[in-house]
Amino acid sequence: MLLEPKSLENIIVGLLIDNCFKWYVSPKDLWFLDRKKLADTYIKKFKEIGLKNIGDNIEEVDERKGIEVLDEYSFIEFLRRINKYSTSTDELRELLKLNLLTKSKEDTFYNFLPSLYVNVDKKELYSLYPEPASYEDFVPKNWSGIYEDFLSKIDWEEKYWYDENGLDLLNFENNGGKI
Repeated sequence: MLLEPKSLENIIVGLLIDNCFKWYVSPKDLWFLDRKKLADTYIKKFKEIGLKNIGDNIEEVDERKGIEVLDEYSFIEFLRRINKYSTSTDELRELLKLNLLTKSKEDTFYNFLPSLYVNVDKKELYSLYPEPASYEDFVPKNWSGIYEDFLSKIDWEEKYWYDENGLDLLNFENNGGKI
């Protein structure tokens, strides 16, 4: 695993594309699917308070360079670029167990709660990311962006927060995503 999950910095994202599921731990800014919509929102807000040329200061993350909108077409190229951030369910589970031994349960909970679930096949993005970053507001045209608990949508074998005995290590699903 290249990056470790760190709340509000490196997020855990589940991605389903062509019926194939994969976990990613990556910088959070990669996952605003429609960056043009995001930039337009910031430009509008800054103009309202009298600032100009804010659009010139929005940087592109390398993996997104040249891909303003992540949709069912551009995800193929994007996946090649972010492969270094992919991780396995087992790797996440083992790191979660280690963190439970070495860090507070509260920190571990927030670091290991998946932030996003992107189902490219159904053109849906689900977010559990704490506000104010509203990923669900910045999805491509004809996609659904939803802020809700998506943990039940993840197949059992991909749920790294369950140990080999079926114990929910952080009680995610019994808490509705709340500690």
